[in-house]
Amino acid sequence: MKAIVKAVLVLVGCVSLDPALAQPPKASTEDSSVAKIIEQRVRDWGNALIAVDADKMSTIIADDWIDGYPGKTKTKADYLAALKSGTWKLEACEFGPMEVKVLGDVAVIQGSANETMIKDGKSSTYWIAFMDVFVKRGDKWVAVRSQARKL
Repeated sequence: MKAIVKAVLVLVGCVSLDPALAQPPKASTEDSSVAKIIEQRVRDWGNALIAVDADKMSTIIADDWIDGYPGKTKTKADYLAALKSGTWKLEACEFGPMEVKVLGDVAVIQGSANETMIKDGKSSTYWIAFMDVFVKRGDKWVAVRSQARKL
C-alpha cells in the first residue's frame, strides 16, 4: 500500500512540474476571430452612444439584456429611454486594453475606457472598468449582461 501511495505522489509531482501542463490552452483561430468581433461590438457600442443612435444600440444589446447588479439594474428599455431622453450623453470614449474569453457561443469581455460624459449639463471625464457577456444568437453576437464601474 505504501508503495502505491508513493508512486502516486511521485507521479503527481512529475505531472505538476511539467511546464507544458501549467500553460493555459492556446486560443484557436476561431476564438481569435470571435474576440475581434466582440471587441468591435464594444467599440460600436461606444460610437452608438456618442451618436445617440438608439437603433444601432438596439442591435448590440439583447432584448433580455441587464446592466448592473441585483437590486440596481437597468433593462434594455430603461437604457434606450435614458439615451433618447438626453439626460446624459457620451461625448468621447477611448478604450484601453480589452480581453475576450470565448466559451463556445458565449464570450466575456473585460476592459477599460476613458469616457467624457455630460450628465445634467455637467461634463466629467473618468476611467471605467467594464465586463460584458455576449451570446451568439443566430448569426449575431449580442450583449446579455453588463457591469461597469468608475475607477
